[in-house]
Amino acid sequence: MYFFSYQPLKERLKNRKVCDREALPYLVVFSALTAAACLGDFEKSPNGWDYLDASLAIALAIVGVIHAYRQNGGASGFDLIQKYVVLGWVVSLRCLVVLLPCAMLAYSFAGALELVGEETTGVDVLISTVFGSLIYYKIGQHIGDTRSA
Repeated sequence: MYFFSYQPLKERLKNRKVCDREALPYLVVFSALTAAACLGDFEKSPNGWDYLDASLAIALAIVGVIHAYRQNGGASGFDLIQKYVVLGWVVSLRCLVVLLPCAMLAYSFAGALELVGEETTGVDVLISTVFGSLIYYKIGQHIGDTRSA
């Protein structure tokens, strides 16, 4: 895995010498870092639920990418990153249309029961973990549909 020297990596990519197995660590780390970066609410002090939510989001990103890799055929698969980005975009958009109203309903219900507030709670962690899991599962499922028989 290259960390700072990208010229040899660009040359290998140009000549299609990077297989999915070699690209997998890049996608896993990139997804985990993206998940971590998207979680921060830097205007308040984090509580234990925030740390749990961040940890679960990072773990889900790693497990989700590995699930997609396996659904793509593992070492014998092809074009994982291309499929992941393209299908992931469509899955994420479609899930947003379905999950956003569900989340609003869940938060309304939880608010009526006084289970949510200004701070992150277990309800927040549960909703984000369930929805994140569904998105990663669906991405893997659709990638699996692209495998050759």
